[in-house]
Amino acid sequence: MAAVKPFQALRYNFSKAGAPETVCCPPYDVIPDPSEWTRKSPYNAINLEGGELLGTADPYGGAKKTLSDWLASGVLFEDDAPAFYLYEAAFTARDGSPRSLCGLVAILELTPFSEGVVLPHEFTLSGAREDRRRLMLETGCQFSAIYGLYDDPEGQIASLFAPALNKEPDSSFTMPDGVAHTLRTLTETDGCDAISRAFADKKIYIADGHHRYETLLHLRGETGKPQHAMVFLADINSPGVDVWATHRVVSALNNYDEIALRRALEEGYTLSEGDLPKNGSFVWLTASGAWKLTPKRPWSANSSAAALHDDILGPLLGIDAENMAKGLNLSYTRDAAEAARLVRSEKAQCAFLLPPPKLSELRDTVLAGEKMPQKSTYFYPKIITGLFMRRFG
Repeated sequence: MAAVKPFQALRYNFSKAGAPETVCCPPYDVIPDPSEWTRKSPYNAINLEGGELLGTADPYGGAKKTLSDWLASGVLFEDDAPAFYLYEAAFTARDGSPRSLCGLVAILELTPFSEGVVLPHEFTLSGAREDRRRLMLETGCQFSAIYGLYDDPEGQIASLFAPALNKEPDSSFTMPDGVAHTLRTLTETDGCDAISRAFADKKIYIADGHHRYETLLHLRGETGKPQHAMVFLADINSPGVDVWATHRVVSALNNYDEIALRRALEEGYTLSEGDLPKNGSFVWLTASGAWKLTPKRPWSANSSAAALHDDILGPLLGIDAENMAKGLNLSYTRDAAEAARLVRSEKAQCAFLLPPPKLSELRDTVLAGEKMPQKSTYFYPKIITGLFMRRFG
């Protein structure tokens, strides 16, 4: 099944680059404004990772030159020997409890989804894949890890790397969002071979990074490189694996008719008026109020997001895959209060609030050979960019 190996990471020399909290950043696709990060340091990883987000004339050639310059000056270095990297992100959950996402950074042999070893759970968009293709083709580098999940209910793999949690960290720091990041290096004496063997019967479910994985597959077919993807791997059963809902906001629809939509919804749902939902509710937000939707029959889809898209957005509102790909009438937010403000201020026509997806839904959907709609899941915290990178070119 999954071929997981140690590798030689490309890392910052913090004595030259500066403090890790100034040079690391979130993944590019959750950064609305790169200047927030470029202001922190001229060596911030967004200068490598940003791609078209940077808005420069040649972001890909620029990243290649920046990478070369930083390697030459010693701001970046590559480890001498292959290793696994034990990465922890400590955070506060939505319920206020402290949690820790802990797992291994490794390389995973690239296999097509059709082989059933690495499995996606969401659809992707071609535009984002092309941006990543051009960046990786130019730099020969993967700057941010793909977030993968494996199912190990008995905790065998965690027991193999647990002793390394007592090692002195290579780095430990807290980012402005309050998430504390810690990295340790696992060498051969830490049982790397045993860890690799433990993954041999595992499937890997992609949590974050579908576009990057598909891009790496494409590049392998195009150039012969790479053969592996840099991944962060966590046990899907861990309490540190936290997934949030992503709500849907509808706007600028021609001939939107709230009364007609309500009648159509009442055919399949019982509507009850209420306030903004707690986790677990499916709610239709209108300018006049919030309506909890309770299905009158079981959903045919494997997730609430899929049911929303299959039963409501497409058939009742005409927001189909082509519409969504063009970004015409649907936007997304993880903040229910923001969705409510948009609707009540008439900047949006309505919104649908979803309950957080269950990890069992994700696993069952993937194993059934199906996919969730894009942006069905938002895994938190995001895996930091810049703490570990990988050259493959």
